[in-house]
Amino acid sequence: MLWRVTGRISGAIRKISTGKTLLVSLALYLVTLILIWGKPFGIAQLQEITGGPTILDMTFTTSPQQVYATLDALGEAGRAFDLARIVPLDLVFPFAYTLFLVVVITWILSRYLPQESPWYFVNIIPLLAGAADYCENAGIIILLLSYPAISDPVAVWVSAMYIVKFVFSALSFIALFGALAGWGFAAVRNRLGKGGRSLH
Repeated sequence: MLWRVTGRISGAIRKISTGKTLLVSLALYLVTLILIWGKPFGIAQLQEITGGPTILDMTFTTSPQQVYATLDALGEAGRAFDLARIVPLDLVFPFAYTLFLVVVITWILSRYLPQESPWYFVNIIPLLAGAADYCENAGIIILLLSYPAISDPVAVWVSAMYIVKFVFSALSFIALFGALAGWGFAAVRNRLGKGGRSLH
């Protein structure tokens, strides 16, 4: 059942992974990346307000105490800015990078793999990273809205989702670079094959 659902999702991604979709997804990713990291809406502006401390999404925490220490370090103005400016952007950013990664991985694989190749299934890895990011964001919103009230279960949830997000994000880029390496290898092999045939 799970394999069948995974196959359908992977197949749906293949259908939308055209050159045009790749360019659109890249543009969306770059725009949201600039907004969420820069000024006046993003992390650079937040760090100017806080004097250095950054958002919980970018901080590795292993306990509720570390989660709340990170929120404390933002200060009242930093938490308000995070909730009003960065959180809305962070509802779009996971979609943007997930879309770009699933499309670019699939598009590259389609350059040299047959349609029935099981390697296409790696295109679902970014979906897991994006899903974990949204789960993390949900917890962060709860913590920001309820601050200074303490909710250890939500803090543990945020820490766990950060780790899941980090793992699947890393795997997504491994899949991307692996797809690029495979494309390069296939191109070299095809060129050598053509050169060998021309000698006969």
